[in-house]
Amino acid sequence: MTIFGIDISNNNGSDIDLAEVVREGFSFVFAKVSEGVDFVDATWPGYRDTAHANGLVVAGYHYLRGDCDPDAQAELFVDRLGDAAAMIDFEANSGGMNIFWAFVNAVNKRGRRIDLSYIPRWYWLQIGSPDLSQVPGLIQSSYVGGTGCAADLYPGDISPNWNGFGGKAVDLLQFTDAALVAGHTVDANAFRGSVDDLRHLLGMTPPTTQGDLMALNDSQQADLYQKVQDIWGQLLGPDGQGWPQLGLNPEGKNLTLVDAVAKLGSEVRTELPKAAS
Repeated sequence: MTIFGIDISNNNGSDIDLAEVVREGFSFVFAKVSEGVDFVDATWPGYRDTAHANGLVVAGYHYLRGDCDPDAQAELFVDRLGDAAAMIDFEANSGGMNIFWAFVNAVNKRGRRIDLSYIPRWYWLQIGSPDLSQVPGLIQSSYVGGTGCAADLYPGDISPNWNGFGGKAVDLLQFTDAALVAGHTVDANAFRGSVDDLRHLLGMTPPTTQGDLMALNDSQQADLYQKVQDIWGQLLGPDGQGWPQLGLNPEGKNLTLVDAVAKLGSEVRTELPKAAS
C-alpha cells in the first residue's frame, strides 16, 4: 500500500486544518522547525501538537545552512523540536556532506536521532554526487505537472521518480508542490508502505507484528536470503552434500564443515595423552 502526507512551513500559513487533512486521507505531516542558527518557525509548535492530536505521524525539519556552525544549528533544532521525529532539509545553500554529517553528529550528541533526510537529486548532483548510502531515510523530490488532489497527481509506485541515487534507495517521494489539501496548496509526499511501516522507519515502533521480515523492504529481504544461502552452503557444502576435500564419514559420505571440525577435535583429544606421556 502507499500512504500520503504533506510538507508545510510558515510559507503555507498557520491555518491549515489538520483534522481536515486527516479526513482527506493523509497519514503524516512534515513541518519546519528551524533554519540556520537564528530562525525558528512560529507555526511549528501548533502544527506539531495538532498533528499528534489528530493521529498523524509527525516529523519536524531543520533547513541546514552551509554558512552557519552545524553545532549551533543542532542546538537550536533540538531545543525546539519536542516530541516528533527529526528530519534534515538539505538543499540550496546547505553546503557539502561534511556539513550534513557534522549536523547529524551534533544532533546525535544531544540525544536525538535524525530519521529523515530531504536531499533532492538536483542538489546531490550540484555538490558532486557524493555517497549517500548511510544517510537516514532519504526523501527525494521530483515534481509532476499540474495541481489537484495528491492521489490523482501521484505518478505511481513504479515511477522512475522513485529511482535511488548515491547508493541509497528512496524512502519517500515528494512528487508535487501543488497538491490541493484542506484549501491550501502544499507539497505532498508518498510512502510505499503502511503507517506502521513509516513509524518503524522513524524509530517510533518495533517491527510489525506480522513478523520481523515484514519490516524489511524487498531488496533487504533478497540480501538476507542470499546471505543465509551462503552460510548454508559453507556449512553443508555444495547442494548440502558435504565437502569432498574434508574426507568421508563412516557411511562414505562427504564431511560437512561441522563434521570435519568435530572429527578434528576428537583426533586432538585422542592424541593429547600420548603427547603428555
